[in-house]
Amino acid sequence: MKLEASRVEAFLKAPNARLVLLHGPDAGLVAERGLALARSVPGALNDPFRFAELSNPSPDTLLAEATAASLGGGERVVRVRDAHEPLTKSLELLTKSPPDALVILEAGELTAKSKLRSLAEKAPGIVSIACYAIDAGRLPQVITARLRAQGVSIDQDAAAWAAQNLSGEEGPLGQALEILVLYAGAEKRLSLADVSSLLADGGETSVGDAIDAALTGDLAATDKALSLAYEEGASPVALVRVLLSELAKLRLAASTMAQGASAQEAMAGMRPPVFFKRQPVVQKMLRLWPLRAVEQALQAALAAEVACKTTHIPDDDYCRQTLLALASRARSAGRQ
Repeated sequence: MKLEASRVEAFLKAPNARLVLLHGPDAGLVAERGLALARSVPGALNDPFRFAELSNPSPDTLLAEATAASLGGGERVVRVRDAHEPLTKSLELLTKSPPDALVILEAGELTAKSKLRSLAEKAPGIVSIACYAIDAGRLPQVITARLRAQGVSIDQDAAAWAAQNLSGEEGPLGQALEILVLYAGAEKRLSLADVSSLLADGGETSVGDAIDAALTGDLAATDKALSLAYEEGASPVALVRVLLSELAKLRLAASTMAQGASAQEAMAGMRPPVFFKRQPVVQKMLRLWPLRAVEQALQAALAAEVACKTTHIPDDDYCRQTLLALASRARSAGRQ
């Protein structure tokens, strides 16, 4: 059965079918919904006797896991990654003898000619859920609603700007919104200036040069470019906001790499697109800054912004120390 979009959220919380096919081009949304379904069975994820995760399994392996008994009692969950066409026959057999376990099949984009998709949409006892990126026309409203749900308001022009510069795919979008919520802080409000400074490209100014140097581990170039940026009139707060913007984009790309993408593939998905002259620099950053390190750097940058707004702290020096610390960390990573 093909599930209508309006019924998806309720189904994920309380599935009324034992067999579910999640498919579509938005891999992040497929994975998110697969996890939500697994969590709908209390305690299964934390019990190795009740949870099995398979990647590109053979038809026989799928049948064996789907029909296995729960040794300790309780409902089992079988989560299948990279579901593919050869599993169609196994799935057809399971429709004739429904398993006790909740079987979740996660696939990429399946065409209308796909036998796996056709079976899931037509056979009784199976639910098919398509996972597509959010339509660009709806994205401003979605961004506004999701931020509001976390207690953060966003100006209309800021939401429109964010929609133009963010992907509608669930994974990157969710991570970007997390960063925006973190950035909003206690003020709980985001203006166009806030969003554009956080998400926009850093450009080729001395500020951008200083940040590029820091995130690629060149301490001398960081110090030199930072001094020049100050001479040109750049404020520490403005500089830290550009740093936050660059780290936010690196975090999204690093998350993609953590899921198996190459540095080149991750960079190609960055929004706005990376200017061709900066591409070698950004690829080097991605090699030096894995996801956990980028998240730590974001926390340091947010702390720097707060410090730079505090009257009794010398903001120029604090900003310099923050950038040099990041440069030192990147240099150490490059030597490993």
